[in-house]
Amino acid sequence: MTPFGGLALAARLIARLGIRRSINSRVRVFENQRGYDEATHILTHAYNLFLGGSCIEDIGKMQADEGVRRIIGADTIPDPTTAGDFLRRLDPESQEELNIALDEAHEQVWRQRNGRRKARWAVVDLDSHVHPVYGSKKVGTDFSYKGNLAYHPLVISLAGTQEVLRLINRSGNRPSADEAHEHLGELMPMLKRHHRKILVRGDSAFFCQDLLDVCEREEAYFALVVPGYGNLKEIAESMDESVWTPFKPKDERERAKKKSRRKRPEVRRTQARKRGKRDLKLKGQALAEVSYQPSRSSQPYRLIIRRRLIEESSQLSLVDRIDYRFAITNLPNSHSAEQVIDETYGRCDQENIIEQLQSGVAAMRMPTGSLLANAAYMICARLAFNLKSWLAQLSALPDEVMRWEWKRFRYNFVIIAATVTKHARTLRMKLHSSHPGVMRMGEAYQSLLR
Repeated sequence: MTPFGGLALAARLIARLGIRRSINSRVRVFENQRGYDEATHILTHAYNLFLGGSCIEDIGKMQADEGVRRIIGADTIPDPTTAGDFLRRLDPESQEELNIALDEAHEQVWRQRNGRRKARWAVVDLDSHVHPVYGSKKVGTDFSYKGNLAYHPLVISLAGTQEVLRLINRSGNRPSADEAHEHLGELMPMLKRHHRKILVRGDSAFFCQDLLDVCEREEAYFALVVPGYGNLKEIAESMDESVWTPFKPKDERERAKKKSRRKRPEVRRTQARKRGKRDLKLKGQALAEVSYQPSRSSQPYRLIIRRRLIEESSQLSLVDRIDYRFAITNLPNSHSAEQVIDETYGRCDQENIIEQLQSGVAAMRMPTGSLLANAAYMICARLAFNLKSWLAQLSALPDEVMRWEWKRFRYNFVIIAATVTKHARTLRMKLHSSHPGVMRMGEAYQSLLR
């Protein structure tokens, strides 16, 4: 008996994509293959995080669960201490090969999903996360711009499917965009093989000439937030009033199309004004567009300026002030300024991906005392995190599963009581029929066998 009957979906998907074979063909850590091979160690970490393990020691639960061992086809599972030692053995070259092996799995998924046709768009989001460390013996940590001792991982993900393309661990004092253009350049050939157009998005921390050069070289589009430099503010303030057009955010436009609903009272603003606290209210927005050439760039790009009129009220004063936001892009003129702003700020969904990387699969627990070992752990977490999206793309699971929180996903398709038996040299698994996700899981498993 095992409570993790849904693990069969992940095990079957990994077998279908040939991930074990791909890892063993690329990653070489042991000189003598007398014990566990490299793929067994990496998949052990991935399965542990997929089932909800929050630390390396949770692998011990998998060791003691014979049903889990039968599902993944293993007589024994590496001990937590052995699994942790393996992470410390993965040098930068091995980690790079492991990332390439997982890239091959991405391509397998896209190829089986799209067939011979290429997808129209690949929207790549760039972001980083300052992960504080409270111990004093974590090698590779440093003080971040927030002033705390931390690591500073880089996250590159694919919008829509929420697939993590790169999860790179870095020291806390590294800039947000550090090495982002190098990793993006590595991903471009893979993305171009399966998508007709590529759009790269990022906040103001990722606005740099190196990133623009990569996009130009690979013939990719970009839509980046630009810091509010003084010269840009001068350009915005000098523009004639006739060039500004009214603008409403995408969510407001969508709400306006829906039927009117009963509005709830503004509790926060009412309480703030009652108690004399400082209160900001957005009164209106407008857009304008100019041609702008960065100092290190060889050509001009479209600069979209967003002007915001903000009402600032307190107990003593009521004033209006103007604030400017800037976005730069090489998208063609067929994309209006409104669409460019929608695309640029649509990347905010990546904050949910980072949150789920932390709380969903414990990708940023930093369980070891080494920068490189924690980086290897995060690559294993990348595989575990992507399994949910791959299952939704290739099986009978609904597309909305890609956006589910991991807690909801596990309760529906992972934590299912099952009996695993051996009969006539075959493995049979019987799921508890009272679980609401049993029928859908059965359909998904059958679709993975095709």
